[in-house]
This record gives sequence, structure tokens and C-alpha cells, in this order.
Amino acid sequence: MWIASKDGFVSIVQHRDLMDTLMVRARVKMDLLSLFTEERILETPDADYRFRVLVPKREMAAIFAEKIKEITYPNFKNEIAQIQSQRDKFSVYHKIWKLMWDYSKNKKL
Repeated sequence: MWIASKDGFVSIVQHRDLMDTLMVRARVKMDLLSLFTEERILETPDADYRFRVLVPKREMAAIFAEKIKEITYPNFKNEIAQIQSQRDKFSVYHKIWKLMWDYSKNKKL
């Protein structure tokens, strides 16, 4: 699962060996720091997602339940444009939006 939020962009996958554990991954450490303490973040320099945290599924569910409750904006892209620490991601998020827009227009429903 990919999640693009006002706090950053993370990829969440099942841990290969621990069935009740997720691996929350990010390419930018700051994106994980918005969710976890620095002590929990593992760095794997040669990995596709350099930074990762192992998280029990229940804990991750609770974290995102709180994040959902915090949503106050009516437009995600406009919110990103206003957040100083995320402004550099605005163009990237907009490209994702555009790719999905194009996909939806070319897809037979």
C-alpha cells in the first residue's frame, strides 16, 4: 500500500517472516519521522526504500485512524502546497495525480 499524506509518502507491506508485523518504508527519513521516533527507524542504504520501521498491524491501524481524524482540508494538493516542510513534494504529488487522471481517462469503465 502506498500512502501519500500531508506528512509524507510511505509504502506499507507485510513483513516476510512476521505475520502480525508491517514494514513501513520511505525513501526520505522525514516521512517516517512524522509517524515514528527516530530510534525506531532502520536505515538500509542499498534498499529501494532506504528507511523503514517494523510495526505491529494494530499499532499501524491506530496511527492511521488518528491521521484520518486529523484531516481538516477539502483539497489535498492545496494543503500540500501550504505546508512548508512538504512544498518540495507538491510537484511530485501533482505528477501522481496527473498520471492517475490520465489513466482514468484512458481506462474503459
